[in-house]
Amino acid sequence: MLAERFSNTILAAATAIFCCTLLDSPPSAQEAVDLTKLAAQLKNRDVSARRAAVEALIQRNDGASSDLLISALNDPAQEIRRDAALALGERGYVKAAELLIRLLQSSDARDRRIAVIALGGVGGAKARDALIAILKSSSADERESAVSALGHINDEKAVEALSRVLSDESHQVRASTVFSLGRIGGDRAVELLLTALNDSTDGVRGAAAYALSETGDRRAIEPLERLLKQEKSEPIRQQIEVALQRLKARASRK
Repeated sequence: MLAERFSNTILAAATAIFCCTLLDSPPSAQEAVDLTKLAAQLKNRDVSARRAAVEALIQRNDGASSDLLISALNDPAQEIRRDAALALGERGYVKAAELLIRLLQSSDARDRRIAVIALGGVGGAKARDALIAILKSSSADERESAVSALGHINDEKAVEALSRVLSDESHQVRASTVFSLGRIGGDRAVELLLTALNDSTDGVRGAAAYALSETGDRRAIEPLERLLKQEKSEPIRQQIEVALQRLKARASRK
């Protein structure tokens, strides 16, 4: 679940500049005509025509197409709303946050789940606060989805919200929280992950060991070695051993 972090910061910076240039550049005359046609196509009564328009907008990946994808979040067809929401989330298009938050009130559970995923990608204070509010849901599935999405929003409020979920009654929610903290990293996240090594559920302890190995923080080595000596579950012992190997390998390269 946790993605590998790229160390080539120069390439990342160049890519970011290039992408921003693409998003900020005004469309050419021909592109403007194409956008006008796609905007009209989004209003077509034929769902296949609207779906084709959304697919074309997703291929463009610029600011103008993103604005039109926001309008597609109101489409009567759920699959079109889904594709538009996921594309906006992948782009991290902050302007979509408000309408995605409204989609959280949909009577369709699929809409709510997709909106949560997209908000994690969009990021920003509005998305973060909306996801934190979901952590109070009576549905463990909804809390787990929100926890996973918050793992993509790297700020102090997100980490503190996740800290409160480490005591959730659902071990699946706690495990997802651990993975999200591992994705975010940082001193506070590592402190919380060290605490999660004492969880009563095997799977959560194993997840915490893995998440700590993802952070690459040397402080986790000693606690993991202690846990390895007292852990009774063989599968969890194996996970701890793998986590220790990864941490020690990273430490030796520094």
